[in-house]
Amino acid sequence: MKKDWLGFGITIAVIASSSMIPKSAHAMSLEQYASSVIDFSSEYSASNWSASQALGVPNTFAYGDIPTAWAPRPANGTQEFLTLGFSTPVYANGATIRETYGNGFVRKIDVFDINDTLHNVWNGIDSSQPGSPVDFFASWSTTSFLVKGLKIYIDTDHNLGTWEEIDAVKLHGTTIPPTAVPTPMLFPGLIGLGVAVLRKRGKNENKSAEA
Repeated sequence: MKKDWLGFGITIAVIASSSMIPKSAHAMSLEQYASSVIDFSSEYSASNWSASQALGVPNTFAYGDIPTAWAPRPANGTQEFLTLGFSTPVYANGATIRETYGNGFVRKIDVFDINDTLHNVWNGIDSSQPGSPVDFFASWSTTSFLVKGLKIYIDTDHNLGTWEEIDAVKLHGTTIPPTAVPTPMLFPGLIGLGVAVLRKRGKNENKSAEA
């Protein structure tokens, strides 16, 4: 009987400890496509190849000069940018930029916090190859502040034979700050509770045997 009660006590401890892990430790990641245009350096027109063509889910499924993606006005000779907003501010850790023409042009990414302050989070080489649409993923350490927008800088001289075009932009992040998930500390105490139950049970059995 003692072994049974030991197993029962430890089971209680394990179940209770698991159930008391903060829900924020689970399902806290959030990915979302851009929902608004904040700013842009230029756009090819106000409709086709406009900045708003980069909003929402991807809808350009082939590589080439296709009007359902954003393109800057000049094909070459400038450093352009596109700034997009997102519905839910998150502690950001990356972005996916869907490139559909002139791939390999992203040079820098800044983020906007909820106070409209700009922070640089990524600088590097975009290794996306031409020939087909590419989801270029840029990652960085999770921000300690909420992010509501991305500013993407592109090099129009990356490929002198094409425009550089973006079909969609996805922001990756979490809904809680990176330090907000505590390590559960209840497990040792609950194990003690299980052992206490065992000891009490053992004493009762001994008394019954003596009687």
